[in-house]
Amino acid sequence: MTDQLQLGLADRKQGQEANLAAAVAAHRRHREAAEVVLDELVASGQPFTAEDIRRGIPTGIEAHSPNVLPSLIGTWAARRRIVPCGEYRSRRRSRRASRNRVWVANPAQSAA
Repeated sequence: MTDQLQLGLADRKQGQEANLAAAVAAHRRHREAAEVVLDELVASGQPFTAEDIRRGIPTGIEAHSPNVLPSLIGTWAARRRIVPCGEYRSRRRSRRASRNRVWVANPAQSAA
């Protein structure tokens, strides 16, 4: 019997995949730009946040949904390319001081 956590994780994965698929339409460049920035941050080996990724995306490239970046980070975390290394309170008003993670390249992936 499948438990609620497994069902919830499966639903989250499906939602992330759908969101990221919608972000690759020919006229949408946000996902691509975010992945370039994320790849650079991972390669640096330094801790980073979603805000660091946002700052690296060129001006004028907008996401079709506010969930593109969380979906991208969630997908990279699920693939173990990045791992959490801390938390901080968001300073963005729309996030209402929510807790957010600080991320870093997965040392096991870097050594591989």
